[in-house]
Amino acid sequence: MLSFRISPKTEKELSEYCEKTGTPKSQVVKEALAQYLIQKKNSLDPYEAGKDLFGQEGSGEEKNSKNYKSIVKSKINAKHSH
Repeated sequence: MLSFRISPKTEKELSEYCEKTGTPKSQVVKEALAQYLIQKKNSLDPYEAGKDLFGQEGSGEEKNSKNYKSIVKSKINAKHSH
């Protein structure tokens, strides 16, 4: 068994919804909690969501972030030198 407190406003909205739909409060709460848990289970934290994009996997070179200006400059020079 589980007990919890909700604000009077939420209690009023829940009661109105349940009365309008003929749904027991306990059923609404069970369904809402089930949806919440599914959503939390399926959501990833930011690190987990981008984990496969971090590190040196793309180019295989470690220092691209430190040397990017010289890399870009050399590529532009190579492209425009005839």
